[in-house]
Amino acid sequence: MTKTALIPRVRRDRHGRAIAVRCTACGTWRKPHRFTRNTVTCRRCPYGPVGRHLAKYAANNR
Repeated sequence: MTKTALIPRVRRDRHGRAIAVRCTACGTWRKPHRFTRNTVTCRRCPYGPVGRHLAKYAANNR
């Protein structure tokens, strides 16, 4: 069993709806709409492809 299997990735309310999802890359809890379908990293994650693109963009425009 892996370490990520032991850590819950989704928080649900009492009706079973997902209210927060943990990003596997940065470890922060974010709302479900911050994730694209069938992904485990959030769109705003500094360690994901979008974060790397934004960091590169900011470095080039200094």
